[in-house]
Amino acid sequence: MLKLIPQPRKIDYKSRKKIPLNHIALGENQLSPQAQEDFLDFCHMPGGEPNIIFVTDNSLGEEEYVLETNEKIVIKASGAPGQLYALQTLKQMIFQCEGCLPQVEIEDGPEYKIRGFMLDSGRYFFPVSDVKKIIDRMALHKLNLLHLHLTEDQGWRVEIDKYPLLTQVGSMRKKTNFNHTPHGGFYTKKDIKEIVEYAHAFCIKVMPEFDIPGHSRAAIACYHELTCFPRDLPVADHWGVKHDVLCVGKESTMKFVYDVLDAFFEMFPDEYIHIGGDEVPKHRWDLCPHCQAKRRELGLKDSDALQFWFMNQVKDYCKAHGRQAFMWSWELEDASAIDTDLGFTKCGEMETGDRPFIDTSTDAYYIDLPYGYISLKDSAEHKVYSGNCLGVEGTLWTEYVPNMKKADRMSFPRIGCISETGWHGTCGWKSFSKKLDYYYSFLDKNGIGYALPDMANPKFPRNKLSVLWFERRQLAWEGLTNIMEDKKIEKIAKKAKE
Repeated sequence: MLKLIPQPRKIDYKSRKKIPLNHIALGENQLSPQAQEDFLDFCHMPGGEPNIIFVTDNSLGEEEYVLETNEKIVIKASGAPGQLYALQTLKQMIFQCEGCLPQVEIEDGPEYKIRGFMLDSGRYFFPVSDVKKIIDRMALHKLNLLHLHLTEDQGWRVEIDKYPLLTQVGSMRKKTNFNHTPHGGFYTKKDIKEIVEYAHAFCIKVMPEFDIPGHSRAAIACYHELTCFPRDLPVADHWGVKHDVLCVGKESTMKFVYDVLDAFFEMFPDEYIHIGGDEVPKHRWDLCPHCQAKRRELGLKDSDALQFWFMNQVKDYCKAHGRQAFMWSWELEDASAIDTDLGFTKCGEMETGDRPFIDTSTDAYYIDLPYGYISLKDSAEHKVYSGNCLGVEGTLWTEYVPNMKKADRMSFPRIGCISETGWHGTCGWKSFSKKLDYYYSFLDKNGIGYALPDMANPKFPRNKLSVLWFERRQLAWEGLTNIMEDKKIEKIAKKAKE
C-alpha cells in the first residue's frame, strides 16, 4: 500500500501487477521549466520517449488531478497546478516503489483553497536562496501561499524608493536576543521579483505583510514623525510588544502607509496582502492630541474604535487597488464572531459575522514554538476551526529561529501534518504516525532537516526542559523599558496641555 503525504482523496488499486519504470520523460504540458527540472532532478533517471502523458480535462478544478499508472503514466488536469500536484504525488510513488509502480488510479484535489506557510523575515533576515528553499519545501507538500512577514519592530526588510531610510537604517538592529551581534538585511526590488517569479513557477502565490499600526518601531526609527511623540528611537533589539506605534491621527502617516502599499502593489502582483493589525497598545493614542482630535472628528468612542477606523481605511485602499486584505484576528476578541484563537482572518467591515479566515492556531500551527508546547501529535490532531475557513497556515516566527537549519527542525515534520490537513481535510495522529518512518526517509531524500521522533513528541522531562529553555526569552523582554517610556510620555503630554 502506498504511503502518501498529503493523503489523496481517493486511491483505486487496479491490479497487483507492478509496472516497470526504466526511464522518465515528460510529454507536452503547462508546467514551468523550473517545475519540470525539479521533477526530473528528483527522479534522476534516463530520458527517452515520453512516458508521462498530460491530458487537459477542463471538468477538473484548478488544483485537481487524476493520475493513472499503466503502460504509460497519464495525468489529467485542467492546468499547471493540477499537473504540478500530480507530479508531487508521483515523486513519492517512485521513491517508495524503487523501479516499478503499482497499477493505480488516483483522483485527487484539495479540501481547502489556501494552504500556507508564513516566514517571518522581520526578526531574522532570510536571504533569497533560503526563501527559494522554503518554496521548494512548500511545493513538495502541495502548499500554495507564501506569507512573507516583511516589516517588524526589529527590522524593515523590503526596499521602498520613496523612503530610503527604511532599508538604510531600519534593516539593521544593533544586537539580537541574548547576544551583542548586529543583524540586518533586506530584499531589493530585484530580489522580490526573483522570489515572486520562483514561487509562481511552482503555482505558489506570495502574500506580503505590511504590519501596521503596531510592530512599526523599525519604520519609526527611520522617520520619527510617524509616531505620536517623535523622538530618537532605535530599531528594536529584543522581542515583545512595543508601545510606540504609528500615529493614525496624522495625515502624513496615512500618506506613508499608502505610499508603502503602492510599492507593495507594484512588487507583489497576487491578489492577497496582509496588513497586520495585531498587538497595538493604545497608551500613546490615548494621550496624543492628533489621535484624539481624529477620534472626536469621527465621533468614535475610544482608541479601539480608532483602530477599527484605521484598519478599514487601509482595507478599503487595498480593495480599490484590486487587493484582498487579510489581517491578524485581534478585532474578533470582543465580537464573538468566531470563538477561536485563529491566526488571521479577512479584514471585512469589522462587524460580527462569519467572515472568511485562515486557521493558524497557536496551539497547533505556530511552528516556531518548541515541541514541548506543540508536539507533532498536537499538530496532527488539530481539527480545523468551524466557520468560513479558507484554509490553514504553518506560521514560523523567527525571534529564536536564526537560520534554515533551525527553521527546518521547527517546521518538519509538523508541516507534513499541516499539509495533510489543508489538502485532505483532516490528519489525525493514528493515521499519520503510520507514515512517519516513510516521511522521514522522504525528507532525507529531499535534503530537508527535521526534528527526530523523541524531540517531535517529547516526554517528561524533555518536554518541560524545552519549554523552560524557550521561556528564557522573558529575560530579554523590555517590559520595564515600556513602563519607563510610558511615564516619560505622560509627563510630555501633561506639559503640552499646560
